Amino acid sequence: MTSSCQNADLQRRLMAAHDLGDLAALAELFAEAADLAEVAGEIDRACFFLTQAWVFAMDAGAPVAKALRARLVAYGRDVDDNALKRET
Repeated sequence: MTSSCQNADLQRRLMAAHDLGDLAALAELFAEAADLAEVAGEIDRACFFLTQAWVFAMDAGAPVAKALRARLVAYGRDVDDNALKRET
């Protein structure tokens, strides 16, 4: 499957999940988009998708939310709670 086919399929699945209001699927699909962007070396784009995935995961109550946030922290896009505790 080519990259453009992957992107078209992912976009189709994202739209279907949006139409259904399936928050858990949206979290999973945005995480997949983040993975693809990461592999392509597009870190800003990956972090955008990770943020979307994290928000949908939190809304869905999905356990993966913690791991998604950890990825954002690793890229410096969020602050580690432990770092905040050490500063106070």
